[in-house]
Amino acid sequence: MTEGNNDLSLNLLKSKYIVFLSVVIELILFYFYYFPETKNLLGDEHRYLNIGKSISEGGDWHSHPFWPPMQSIVIAVFIKLFSNPILPLQLFQYLLLLCSGFIVRNITYRETKNQTAAQIALAVMLLYPSWLAYSQYLWPEVIHVFLFVLIIWINNYKYHSIKWMLLSGMLLGLAILFKSLLILFIPFLYLPVIIRSQWKQFSIRIALSLLVTVAVLAPASYKAHQMTGGWMVSNSSMFNLNLGLHDHTRQHFTHKIAGAHYNQFHSTAKTFEERNKIVTQKALNKITDDGYINTILQQLNKQYFRLFDYQSTFSQQFQSDEKGNYQNRYKTNHNNLLVKSFLIFNSVFYTIIMLGMFFGIVVSFRHSRIAQQFALFLLYTLGLFLLLHAIPRFRIPLVPIMGFYSGYLFYYVKSKMLENIPILPNKTDKLMATFIVIFVILLVFSAELLDKYYPI
Repeated sequence: MTEGNNDLSLNLLKSKYIVFLSVVIELILFYFYYFPETKNLLGDEHRYLNIGKSISEGGDWHSHPFWPPMQSIVIAVFIKLFSNPILPLQLFQYLLLLCSGFIVRNITYRETKNQTAAQIALAVMLLYPSWLAYSQYLWPEVIHVFLFVLIIWINNYKYHSIKWMLLSGMLLGLAILFKSLLILFIPFLYLPVIIRSQWKQFSIRIALSLLVTVAVLAPASYKAHQMTGGWMVSNSSMFNLNLGLHDHTRQHFTHKIAGAHYNQFHSTAKTFEERNKIVTQKALNKITDDGYINTILQQLNKQYFRLFDYQSTFSQQFQSDEKGNYQNRYKTNHNNLLVKSFLIFNSVFYTIIMLGMFFGIVVSFRHSRIAQQFALFLLYTLGLFLLLHAIPRFRIPLVPIMGFYSGYLFYYVKSKMLENIPILPNKTDKLMATFIVIFVILLVFSAELLDKYYPI
């Protein structure tokens, strides 16, 4: 057996250990989820399940233009196949989560040619509890992330094949039917094809890929057109803009206003089009009244704290004796030793991968097209949630990016050490590294203190 084969065997063994640890964490999450009683569904989970039940009984498969329809369709399929559909759906989502991890692992290895870097990326994708918990929820995050990373993989490494590009177009259409997040990012998804190919080659491939995307989206777009008079799959952007402008805390789980705004949105007019016009005007009026510069400053004062706060949907569901941040959905008390240990691990893990992401961007941006594409997606996400309603759930699509950059950071540090080159060769680099560490720690942990002593 060659040295390369030995490395491969060791690499696979490490992957098995990571998967084993992931399964252990997932089982602990199931313990929290089901014991001593099943948790209540949160927010849109109710709607996804109820519409899924309706579809399985012959109801409308796209009944409201506010949400994309695909998650409810998937739930309907599982309702048809299983008498108790929730557990099979959770297992299906966990398998897709595992597949997403191995796709990110492959991307990282292709960009670094370093097995340990690839394993670090895999570990980030498979061991972060707040991300693993989404395999148990009925939100579309897990399926959407799987489709997103698979599209990235195809468009970077299989762009030369028309068949693969047709598949990429189909996956993109499905991704938008689960979450509309990627709609404005579509041009950047095809950047690798544009950069690497001749004009005639990439124009044909992109055109065919986008035609497939349009074909996949067409039925839902037609249904939405019938409901609203506009061509869309779904549209909650103006509602979320108005809600984001009115959010008045830096932690999402305190003083939530989304429910009241949603009820008000539905009571303002009879049709979706009329309601959308009203909420759009409310948002524009607030921006005008506050002034453009002041609006941006107000948003900077809260939005990214809301998005990157260490608290997550998972960590906030344990029973608490305190008021405020805890939702009391998991009946296990947050002071339980296992829960407390798990939450500490969750917070430490999240802080490390956030640092890995920011440092990884710095060291990889000039050397990897994937790194540049992921940086654009991070910038795109920050741009969206500067104004739109921001909650920790909306950072979940960034977990693959955290995994990739964390792996690349290891590759960079290791290569410098092998060459006996200082990792931080001068004072400027050391100051920059210190700034990044302080910035990330403040971004992750300071929202609660800021809300307490410097409320908005």
